[in-house]
Amino acid sequence: MSARTRSVHRHPWVIVAMALSLGTVAGCTGSPSPAGSSTSTSTGTSASASPSPSTGASVQTGATATPSPATAQDPPLVAGVSPDRRYLLDQRGRPLLIRAETIWAATKMLSVSETIDHLRLRASQGFNAVLLSPFPWIGKPGDTRFTQDGLQPFDGSVERLDAAYWARFDTVLAAARTLGITVFIAPGGADVGFKENGYAYDAGLARSFGQSLAARYRGVPGIVWLLGVDYDREFWSTYDPMMLAFVNGLRTGGDTHPVSVQLYSPSSSYDNPSWRGVTDIEAVYTYRPTYAEVLTAYQRDTGPAILIEANFEGENNEGGPPTTNETLRRQNLWTLTSGGVGATYGNRQVWQFAAGWQGDRSTEAVKEMGIDFALFDSIEWWRLVPDLRGAFLVSGQGADVTSGTENGGFADVLESNRATAAISGDGKLAVVYVPTARTFGIDTSRLDASVSAWWVDPTTGERRKVAVTRTFTTPGTNAGGAQDWVLLFEPA
Repeated sequence: MSARTRSVHRHPWVIVAMALSLGTVAGCTGSPSPAGSSTSTSTGTSASASPSPSTGASVQTGATATPSPATAQDPPLVAGVSPDRRYLLDQRGRPLLIRAETIWAATKMLSVSETIDHLRLRASQGFNAVLLSPFPWIGKPGDTRFTQDGLQPFDGSVERLDAAYWARFDTVLAAARTLGITVFIAPGGADVGFKENGYAYDAGLARSFGQSLAARYRGVPGIVWLLGVDYDREFWSTYDPMMLAFVNGLRTGGDTHPVSVQLYSPSSSYDNPSWRGVTDIEAVYTYRPTYAEVLTAYQRDTGPAILIEANFEGENNEGGPPTTNETLRRQNLWTLTSGGVGATYGNRQVWQFAAGWQGDRSTEAVKEMGIDFALFDSIEWWRLVPDLRGAFLVSGQGADVTSGTENGGFADVLESNRATAAISGDGKLAVVYVPTARTFGIDTSRLDASVSAWWVDPTTGERRKVAVTRTFTTPGTNAGGAQDWVLLFEPA
C-alpha cells in the first residue's frame, strides 16, 4: 500500500491478504442515464463459471444485480457496471464517479464511533468510497487478532464468525450506506494473516469463509470485494487458489457484489490471467505517471478502470521527487482524462491512524481533489472517450516519459509533462489536462459548434472563458503556484 513504508509495504500479508474485495457487477441490465433520470438497475442475476485453479471448483462471475434495492433516502452507492463495461452505476442506474480513500487500519486502530466520525467528515468532503480491511491485522509489527475493544473475528475457526465482532463491522457498513460511501472490503483470501493470528486457512476454508460472508452481506448495498492488495507475481501460484475459492464461496452463497483484484505496482487486474473473467473492475495500481496504466486498462475493455492506488500524500515509496499536491492532482486528472472512472486518495498518517492523524484530514490536497472531482461531476463525464491517437489534441502533447529517478530508473509522476485529452462522440464535451506550461493545438473540427472553452484552475475551480481556436497557450501560474491547467469544452 502506497502509504506504507517499504518494509511494511512488502509484507506477505499486505501483498496477499487484502486481495478479496472489488466485487464486479458485469452486464448490469440497467441502462445508464444522466443525473436526474429514474432508470434503475436490474435485480436479477446472470453468471458464468470459470475453473478455479487447484480446487476443482468453479468461480461464479458476472454479477448483475443491485444486492438490495436502496431506499429512496439512500444516497448513491455502487450497484453495478454499465452495459458497455466502461463505468460504474448506482442503484438507480446512474453513472457514479468514484472518489475513494484508503483507511486500511480503521478496524484495527479505531472504535466504531471514531470510524463513523471519520466517514462523516469524508462524506462532507466529497468522498464516496473507502478501502477497508475488516480485520484487526494489517501486516504491521504488533498485529493481533483483537480490535481495540477486545473482539476477534472468529469463534475458533474461520468457519464460525464471531457474532459480536461482525455486528461491530455491520454498524460501520450501515453508517457508510447512509452517508453514500461504498465500502471496498478487503477481507483477505490467503493464509497469511490468518495463520499468523492463530487461524487455520486453506482453499476449502476460504470457500467456507466466502459463503459465510455471502450469507451475511448479499443483501447489503454499497459493497465491493477487493482482493490481492500489493499482490506480487511471485505469490500468484500459491495464493490464487485460496482467493478464487473465496470468490467461489461468495458466488455460490448468492453474493452478487462487484469483485476485483489489486496486483502489485505497476499493474491492472487483467495482468493476472487467473482473474480474467472473474473481476468486473480493473484496479489500476501505479506510482508512475498514471495515464499509462489507466489507458492500458481502458483499451483492454474488460471493466471500468479505477486508480485504486498511487502515491499517497506524505510519502513516496519508489524514490524520485517528494510527493506534492501537484503530484496528487496529476494522478487524478490524468486518470479522469484517460478513461478512468475513479481514483483513490491516501495519506501516510491517516491510513494507519498514526499519532496526530486527525490533523491531516483537511489538507490542501483533499480540498483540491474535491474541486477536481466536482468539475467532472458537473459534466457528463461518462461520455468522454480518451484521445488515444492524437486525433483531437494534435500537437503539444509532450513526451510520454518512462525513465527518471524512481527506483529502477522509472519516471516519477512529476517527471512527465504529457498532456491528456478526452472528447465525447458528438463533440459537445471535451477535457484536456495540461500538466506544464505550453502552447498546443486541437482539431476544432471534432468539436460541436455549440461549445465554448474555459480554462479551469485545478487548485481552486475558478474558470476563465476563452475563444475556441486551433491553438491554446496555458494561462501562466495557477493559484497553487504550479502551471497545470484544465481546458474544458462544453455548450455555454
